[in-house]
Amino acid sequence: MNTLRARLAMTLILSIACVVGFSTLLIHYSLCAIGEKKFAEAVIDRVHMIAPSLARAEPGSELRLSPVPGSGRLIQEASTSLKAAFARENISYDVVVSQQDGNSKPTVSINLGTGWLVFPGPSHGPPSIVWYAALAWMAIITIGTTAVALVAAHHITRKLSILERLATNLNAQGSFEDVPEEGPDEVRATARALNKLGASLRAAVESRMRLVAGAGHDLRTPMTRMRLRAEFLPENDRAEWLSDLEEMDRIADSAIQLVREETSADARETIQIDEAVKRVCDDLSALKYAVEWVPSDRAKVSVAPLPLVRALRNLIINAATHGERARVRVEAVGSDCAIFIEDRGPGIPEALMASVFEPFFRVDRARRQHVPGAGLGLAIAKEIIERSAGRLRIENMSPTGLRQIISLPVAKREAWFSQNCRASSIGEEREARSTAVA
Repeated sequence: MNTLRARLAMTLILSIACVVGFSTLLIHYSLCAIGEKKFAEAVIDRVHMIAPSLARAEPGSELRLSPVPGSGRLIQEASTSLKAAFARENISYDVVVSQQDGNSKPTVSINLGTGWLVFPGPSHGPPSIVWYAALAWMAIITIGTTAVALVAAHHITRKLSILERLATNLNAQGSFEDVPEEGPDEVRATARALNKLGASLRAAVESRMRLVAGAGHDLRTPMTRMRLRAEFLPENDRAEWLSDLEEMDRIADSAIQLVREETSADARETIQIDEAVKRVCDDLSALKYAVEWVPSDRAKVSVAPLPLVRALRNLIINAATHGERARVRVEAVGSDCAIFIEDRGPGIPEALMASVFEPFFRVDRARRQHVPGAGLGLAIAKEIIERSAGRLRIENMSPTGLRQIISLPVAKREAWFSQNCRASSIGEEREARSTAVA
């Protein structure tokens, strides 16, 4: 009921249901009035036919009067209505209408002065078939109204779904394709505004790209001149100058790479993720990083291979550099697989967890002096992983250490196979344990 379509349909249904209910009440009162009139006319006709005969009847005739009115529950409304009809016809007899239990027809009792004329009266009110027809009519109206309301709500709100499509179909450049400007005036105005927004987003992204690329290019020339001049400085000063220039190079390169990752659209491939992670660990171990690969589950994912390798290298190097040692493993669970990168470092204060993926983030600003990097590694890795429909999370371990978790969806045709293989391996492991115990 929280969707506009449901609310609009419910409003239409309730509105028409109220109109139908009101008209049904009017029909009910009309039928009741007609029934009262027919009932009174039938009783008056019988009185006109029977009363003269009673007046001329001999003591031994079959027409007899009762000393008391008919038994049963008094129907006050029918009695009052019938008395009014008698008054309009100048009939001075008193009349009582009652209803006996188990009898569908009312009993009419007329006081003729010498006794009560008691006889079964005609059915009071409309026949039951009329009510069945009224219920069927209301059911048909309700069903038809619901169908029409749902179709109308769907057609009215269908154009509004373009907002959802735009939000979920942003491309790598942070913009979206132009929306067709068609339909009612309101929809065309919305589409026109969205197209202007898309053009503004594209212009902003292109401007940022030009700015970063131009700044990175323009910095090369003065930095090259500064390196040449640093060669003529004394030994102590030259080392400090060259260290600062290298840091400036890393910052410029990282900024350009971050923008490039945000706007690139590399083709995806289905790869064996456990093998890819193992290769990255082996390469970093060969470069003397403290990296431990743990034999893991096998899984296939659909990703852009080269950007993913860059993200893995960034995260594993962070763990090995700041956390003393990186321990890496892959786990496949159902339709997802998770890459765990754990270290033995001090972790990150909980107060800074919300800022950990911001550009140029550092837990300790003093690290800039002895650990290479510009503070963009996590931001770049997060951008790459999210473009692969994945998610990057970071959490502290107990008592110390940091865990980085990369969640990626398993390739669709491999998800069922991976889940069943994992269940089979668990069963085989349990069977082996029970055999060993025996």
